[in-house]
Amino acid sequence: MHPSSTLATVHAGARRLAPLVLASLALLAALLLIRAPLAAAQAGVDSEAAPTSDQIASATSYLEGRRGRTAFAVIDSAGQLSGVRTDDRFVTASVVKAMLLVQYLRKVDRTDRDLTGAERRLLAPMIQVSSNEAATAIWRRVGDAGLRRLAAVVGMTNFVVGPGYIGSCRCSARAWARAQITAGDQARLFYELDRVLPERFRDYAKKLLETVVPAQSWGIPQAARPAGWRVFFKVGLRATGLGGLIHQAARLERDDSVVAIAVLTDGDPSYAYGKRTVREVTDRLVGGGFVDPLGARR
Repeated sequence: MHPSSTLATVHAGARRLAPLVLASLALLAALLLIRAPLAAAQAGVDSEAAPTSDQIASATSYLEGRRGRTAFAVIDSAGQLSGVRTDDRFVTASVVKAMLLVQYLRKVDRTDRDLTGAERRLLAPMIQVSSNEAATAIWRRVGDAGLRRLAAVVGMTNFVVGPGYIGSCRCSARAWARAQITAGDQARLFYELDRVLPERFRDYAKKLLETVVPAQSWGIPQAARPAGWRVFFKVGLRATGLGGLIHQAARLERDDSVVAIAVLTDGDPSYAYGKRTVREVTDRLVGGGFVDPLGARR
């Protein structure tokens, strides 16, 4: 065959294939356009932190309808803090005992030794049954200065240990109970627990915080444990010049997710009322109504 005839045949074949190639390319482009929104939507779901903005809004709406002074803070699984009145100070009650635990363990760790039996017999009741006597014994070794040092390490910018009379609650307190806390700062502490606890004492401290007696396991653990969360927490309860005070702060772990929650209340008409506030806020954030970012109800 003459070269010119061969070239003509090739060109003719190319012209016949061109529409097929163009049609294939058009079909591929259409498929990509269909898949792109689905992929983007899936990426958006996968990247959304828990709890979601809708869940935080639900907790906020509920809390705003409660009586007395209230605040809550949540650090979501992406490490972002949000909440209501997160920087308002409240007298601590027993919530500060978690700080005493962490700071005492940091102090012992600097001496490169294990805990003695006597130390364990103070730390365990201080956390698990909220013994005030044990807390006072540990505070005498840690001091206000130690609490302030821990606050600085964590980044608790609103923590103070002030005078014996606290105007915000119209009440008096002594020793460690003079501390004033915020929901935001307590959420930061519990979110950072693994970082600020000495490695040699981390499992020990978290076991104490996870095994608080059932009588004090209301609120956050009551709402979060049925949804599959491990809960490490501390409670606070006392009477003030405003009424009942109910606090709770916690670290929640599930699979690879970590969430921290703190709910503070004062001026509750009853302790039961305050405990319900804590439970209902938590339930709206991560409890029975919690839907994880992939849409699976837990």
